[in-house]
Amino acid sequence: MRWIFLLLAMFGFTLAFSAKTPGTLGFGLTLGLLCLFGSLFGFVAARIASSARPDAVLLTDKDISALRASVRKPGAATQNTPPTQLA
Repeated sequence: MRWIFLLLAMFGFTLAFSAKTPGTLGFGLTLGLLCLFGSLFGFVAARIASSARPDAVLLTDKDISALRASVRKPGAATQNTPPTQLA
């Protein structure tokens, strides 16, 4: 679809550059700009989708809870008290 938008944008700008009337010029510029933005967003979406991880490899809530539990040691709550100095 992004390639079709790019071709339509080129057609719109070609139409605008060869226009004899203001209406054709406006239509060509509008078509060209809209299709150019459409193709830009299409290429960006394809680029993001190509480097994105699928949902199957993302961690679930159960996995995150298991990781948190393995990092924390039960009953080993540390206190933030400064060390005492020996006199």
